[in-house]
Amino acid sequence: MGLAQTQQVLAQLYTNSELRQRFFANPQTVGAELGFSDEETQQLAQISAQQVNIFANSLKWKRLGEVRELLPRTARVLGKNFNDLFWRYAQTHLPQGIKKHRSDAIAFANFIQAQEIEPAWLSDLVRYEKIWLLAYDSPRCLRVCWFRYPVDKLGSAEKISRQLTLAIWWRFTERSPLHHSLRWW
Repeated sequence: MGLAQTQQVLAQLYTNSELRQRFFANPQTVGAELGFSDEETQQLAQISAQQVNIFANSLKWKRLGEVRELLPRTARVLGKNFNDLFWRYAQTHLPQGIKKHRSDAIAFANFIQAQEIEPAWLSDLVRYEKIWLLAYDSPRCLRVCWFRYPVDKLGSAEKISRQLTLAIWWRFTERSPLHHSLRWW
């Protein structure tokens, strides 16, 4: 198995607790499923399961911190539930690529939106922060989105009532700043 493939499988072991448990319970079978030779499986099985679990845990906490910084209002509103949702999400999703923290936050936002979580306006807040991330990465963009609630007030101590809100993001050249505007009805 090549270096890139080995690294990808190791990343799966570090990020997927179910796979990790299966591997350390039966390294030969799981190693064969992953495409390792008998020799590669034996070398990998010599690593301490406790050390792998400690390292895997530190990676998950680091990911959680990065995503929390990119979705700050969502994290504040959800409180401890943010962590619980993230642990569930992290079991099934491994970020890849150059801007993996941002893509991880966007994928986590999609995961949150697929859940049925109160308050009712939470999905608007998550979508709003997700669109900020998508717009920020675009060298040129025009994004127009409707929300059911006043997204600039979501997550505050105020009682939130429905108020149709239009959000617009735009950037006309790669070097220009990202602009943003909100309108209410």
